[in-house]
Amino acid sequence: MIVRKPVRWFAVVGLALMLVLMAWRGGARGESTLAASPQVATSCIDASTAGTPAAGHDTDAPEGHGGHQQGDQGAAGQSPYAEGYDLAAPIRALTPNEVAQIERGEGAGFALPAELNGVPGPRHVLDLAADLGLSADQRARVQAIFDEMRAAVIPAGERYLAAELTLEEGFRCGTLTEETLPEMVGEVNRLRGELQATHLGAHLKTAAVLTATQIETYQRIRGYR
Repeated sequence: MIVRKPVRWFAVVGLALMLVLMAWRGGARGESTLAASPQVATSCIDASTAGTPAAGHDTDAPEGHGGHQQGDQGAAGQSPYAEGYDLAAPIRALTPNEVAQIERGEGAGFALPAELNGVPGPRHVLDLAADLGLSADQRARVQAIFDEMRAAVIPAGERYLAAELTLEEGFRCGTLTEETLPEMVGEVNRLRGELQATHLGAHLKTAAVLTATQIETYQRIRGYR
């Protein structure tokens, strides 16, 4: 007579459940690692290949730093720069309006040290030629100053924006180091200074063409007096 031992089904089921659990945990860990790493790489790639921000309205004075006026922070801890923050903007430390003005060779606030201290710029002098009573010779000389300035500031602006973009991409992509940062910041500031000096130089040249009375009239029309 053959005696059959009872089958311990609970042992078989327990072993199967253990195997399934181990496989599930290993898969979950693998999925989380794969899901996390592409996000880091993609954010850097997307930011560096994003299109140029839309241009804003043309004004002489720049908007608040980072494109946002500094007001009440609202929610506790929220940055005043968060409002209107554009994740797709390739350059975020400048406003879209500033970027557009620089690309077009306009002031973008670079000429304010001259403009606000009694030294007119060529573009607005030409706009106010009739009010200022410019002679034909004065108009031609100021036009030449403006054309020379514009021919210089557009490529200078492109170099400055390219350096600013490289700096910001370095932060976004995590490629900057304490050793490389000073040189990169120095290059950005050098190019910015080159651009500003060209704008301010055009103001000096323009003022030399005008009479004292015309400069005073300019300041009054512009609202500085």
